[in-house]
Amino acid sequence: MTERDDPWLIDAIWRAADLTRAYLVQDRIQVATCLTGLDTTRLERVLTWLILEHDALFDALGEPSMSVRELDAAAALAPLETELAMMTAVRRVATKEMGLTGAVEGLAPLDRVHAIAICTAVMLLEARGRTTALEQLDAETVRYQQMGYPRPYTIT
Repeated sequence: MTERDDPWLIDAIWRAADLTRAYLVQDRIQVATCLTGLDTTRLERVLTWLILEHDALFDALGEPSMSVRELDAAAALAPLETELAMMTAVRRVATKEMGLTGAVEGLAPLDRVHAIAICTAVMLLEARGRTTALEQLDAETVRYQQMGYPRPYTIT
């Protein structure tokens, strides 16, 4: 998976999972605090991991649908400073105006992180339902721990 001695990558893996989970459980506070204090380099690591997770899920599901209603509901949880740019991007994806890569190209790293986390959460919701999606994400985080990648921070 990754080098055990790369603490920033391990941190990014956990933040990506925690952000996706926060969107799934509709926890506005956790969505807002999950990325607090990260510099651009660390945000880009979270973004990279989110893209890998999104692409793996996309491959597993085929081309899953993402309803505008679910995207709107998830996007409403995003921090206000990211809302406009991020919402524009996810709407373009939902209406099939363009793919996710094109939709987030040119966005600030924080906006891109939220847009991809939202799209991933909505794909999981629509393909698996909330309960199964959460169980799947929780099983994934247990695997991280079993592989020797404990959560490097506490969730408040």
